[in-house]
Amino acid sequence: MFKKSVATTAVMLLALSLFCTAAFAKVEIKLSNQLPPSHHISKGLVVFAEKVAEYSGGDVTVRIFDSAQLFKDTEIVEALQDGLVEAGLVPVNKWSGMIPAADIFEMPFVFKDFESPKKFLNSGADKLLDGEFQKKGVKNLFWVDYGYIQFFNNKRPLKSPEDFKGLTMRTFSSGDAETLRALGAAPTVMSSSEMYMALQRGTVEGATTGMPAAVSRKIHEVQKYMTMANYTTAQFVVQANLGWWEKLSQAEKDVILKAGLDAEAWIRQAIEASENEAEKVIRDAGVEIHVLSAEERPLFIEATDPVRKAFAEKTGEIGKTLIDMVMAID
Repeated sequence: MFKKSVATTAVMLLALSLFCTAAFAKVEIKLSNQLPPSHHISKGLVVFAEKVAEYSGGDVTVRIFDSAQLFKDTEIVEALQDGLVEAGLVPVNKWSGMIPAADIFEMPFVFKDFESPKKFLNSGADKLLDGEFQKKGVKNLFWVDYGYIQFFNNKRPLKSPEDFKGLTMRTFSSGDAETLRALGAAPTVMSSSEMYMALQRGTVEGATTGMPAAVSRKIHEVQKYMTMANYTTAQFVVQANLGWWEKLSQAEKDVILKAGLDAEAWIRQAIEASENEAEKVIRDAGVEIHVLSAEERPLFIEATDPVRKAFAEKTGEIGKTLIDMVMAID
């Protein structure tokens, strides 16, 4: 009887051991990050790594490769699709063309404040977009707010669409270029690393960028005016190769997604603080800041309506659904 009891206990312990092994095999996630370790988003990725290790008891770990050690932002989408790395920080606009619906984040004057992207994603947009990304071989782990984009220039305060007429302006994407064209400007897509020199030499007269990026690139040294419009958001997302993701146990997936929510919240509060600090630096540098008034904003919304209509036509039913979701945000 005793021997039978011991044998039964041994079988139970073995089964428990096998269950735990299946739930949490030793997993290392290599995460490609193009930003420097000093950036607040990079610090948020560290939070993600710490939480993954904490929630898994150290069985799942994240190894972050900062400063584009593995892949640049122009390479990360293909690297994820090809399974060259498990996970990476991806600017959503790098999916432009492959997933037209992802351009929703570049639609002008649809997000109203720092809470708007979160509310939009939580309204069902997260699952809808994740489905589109999975069709292309990647899985969304968590969203990363980069902050809002503003208008900078050297010529005049930009208080109405008419003020943009003829201005040559640097932009960060083809989607944002459409917004500038609708306002009457002449956009040129260029990287943030080229922006300072282009503005200093007068190659372009203005630029669209976020305030923290403007400070880090010292744009406030070569620009006289800024219009705080919060007209679009530069959204990032941490994604994983779908084939790799599907091989994980459910327990491992749960840990990663839970840690992602923590990192997402941490980054969101960090970007708001970063925006406030950057605004002070820009103001103290003598840049004249104009905040769009309640009367001025509708004029910009009307002028850029063709951009939103073109998005809806290009993306079909899913685009219309996303537009309805974002416009329904309080």
